[in-house]
Amino acid sequence: MTAFTIHALPAGDVDTDPRRSRRVLADGPSPCRRCLRNAEIGDGLMLAPYNPFTLESPYTGEGPVFVHADGCAAHEPVAGALSEQVFDRMLSVRAYDAEAMMLAAEVLPGEELAERAAALLVSETAFLHVHFAGAGCFAFRVDPVRTPSEEAAA
Repeated sequence: MTAFTIHALPAGDVDTDPRRSRRVLADGPSPCRRCLRNAEIGDGLMLAPYNPFTLESPYTGEGPVFVHADGCAAHEPVAGALSEQVFDRMLSVRAYDAEAMMLAAEVLPGEELAERAAALLVSETAFLHVHFAGAGCFAFRVDPVRTPSEEAAA
């Protein structure tokens, strides 16, 4: 089974320029994309556009994300660990090849992400993008952690 790591902002931090973003207050467990923790009710957030792709393809483009308005510690990836944001949410998981062309997509309960990520991260899959299914907002990127023998086979 392929191990994986979750990366919060694969294309760099969110630009919170006031001309393109809005300051809002969390009205529920709003997911911050920088720390991958749920904001508390009343926390200040910035709603801003973000393009999570690190290369161009027909699938690239900006979408809305939240980050804590007053900053927060960046998420530290740990192999195989999920963030608290996946639980009790429906997720859209999209598999891409090395040219950022979509190979597969599915919608699933967040509690199933670890199992499905491992299954989707087959040799031709370079990475996964996970979105919150309801609003469609980008959540995080999932990268495989392959052994040297898996790398040789890929």
